Amino acid sequence: MARRALALGVLALLALLGLGAAAEAPKVEVYARSRAEEGKENILHCFVTGFHPPKIDIQLLKNGVPMPDVKYGDLSFNDKWQFQRLVYAPFIPTREDIFSCRVEHSTMPKPSDYRWEPDF
Repeated sequence: MARRALALGVLALLALLGLGAAAEAPKVEVYARSRAEEGKENILHCFVTGFHPPKIDIQLLKNGVPMPDVKYGDLSFNDKWQFQRLVYAPFIPTREDIFSCRVEHSTMPKPSDYRWEPDF
C-alpha cells in the first residue's frame, strides 16, 4: 500500500514538473558533426531539448525540401525531466544550399525553421 502511494506521488510530481515546462518552446541547435568544408561530406545535426509534452515533429531540410536518409535518435529526457531528441543526416555543404531544421511543437504558435550557418 505504501509503495503504491509513493508511486502515485512520484507520478504526480513528474506530471507537475512537466506542466511547468509546457509553456517553454524547445531549444534548438543546428550544427555539423565536424568542421564543415565546402563540398566534403559531413553529418548535419539538429538537437532539440527542453520540451514537454513529448510529441514533436522535427525535419531536416535542404533548400526547404526534406532531406533523405534522416535518422532519429531515441527520445530521452534531461535532468529537468524535459524531453530531448537528436535528428541527423549526411550532407555535403555548399555555399549555394541552405540547410535548416524545422521544429513543430504544441508550445509554438507555428513551425519554426532554424538555419545552419556554415563557417567556411
